[in-house]
Amino acid sequence: MATLSDVRVVATSALVSVSDVVLNLIVALLTGSTIMLSQALQGLSDLVTGGLLYVGVRRSRRAADARFQFGYGREIFFWVLIASIIMFAGTGTMSLYFGYQQVMYPSAVEYVWVAFAMLLFGLCTNGYAFSLSLRRLHQEGEDQGEHWWRHLVNSSLIETKATFAIDFLGTSAAIMGLVALGVYQFTGLAQFDGVGSILIGLTMMVAAVMLVRDIHDLIVGRGVDVKTLAALKREALAVKGVNAVLDLLTMYVGSSKLFVVMELHLADNFTTDEVERIVDTVKQRIHKKIPLVHHIQIEVETPDEELAQRLKNTRE
Repeated sequence: MATLSDVRVVATSALVSVSDVVLNLIVALLTGSTIMLSQALQGLSDLVTGGLLYVGVRRSRRAADARFQFGYGREIFFWVLIASIIMFAGTGTMSLYFGYQQVMYPSAVEYVWVAFAMLLFGLCTNGYAFSLSLRRLHQEGEDQGEHWWRHLVNSSLIETKATFAIDFLGTSAAIMGLVALGVYQFTGLAQFDGVGSILIGLTMMVAAVMLVRDIHDLIVGRGVDVKTLAALKREALAVKGVNAVLDLLTMYVGSSKLFVVMELHLADNFTTDEVERIVDTVKQRIHKKIPLVHHIQIEVETPDEELAQRLKNTRE
């Protein structure tokens, strides 16, 4: 199966967002439906989020310098945080407000068939964009040897998660809009148009909270999962001369960029040159087998119990 490029995924999501904003806004003005207005707001949120993600990705790829010696990889976390706040406080709350107004002061929705047609069109376009994001996650998960859902939870690819959330929101908002307008058409109660808008707003707010929670962990300094830790240890122990991994610390310094600090216990009687070759071999194996490792620092140490025994022997 051909590799699905991130450019295609992002470009498709952006085009769908543009159509969501323009077409849904026109239909909202024509029909007076708060659901269609919420759809337009959701598309606008997607556009803003996509723009911030683009800025964040470009800035996070800048080379390291004297001031930021590990590079600018963590900057993507900041831009996704800003996008999430806009999604929650801006579009989410506005959809809630307009929905509340329609529930409390209902007004009839005109040309309901136009709204239905636009929602069906939005369901198709957003569904296609969502399928591309899902395929992308499947491919990335297979590359990491794990299920796509586990990869979504554990991955530091926050821009991929944000794109996935955008496309999921667009698809689910179209479904909720169709259901709400269907109930309105069946009952004649315009309040259901407002209920649909409220549900769309709540969905955006929940998605924003989930993104913020994930970003919080990455900003604080989240490390890798147990499976990746085991893989790091396994690659180090596979090198001849390495007796044990005494300590292992990890932290993400960007999207899919891992900083690793490893303490190794080596066999005795190696020369300095041999120790250096062993350390270089460990680094090479880890970089080759675990590509997300961006920087690795290895220290050669003596186990505490061995140091204690040496000290005891010296005193005796």
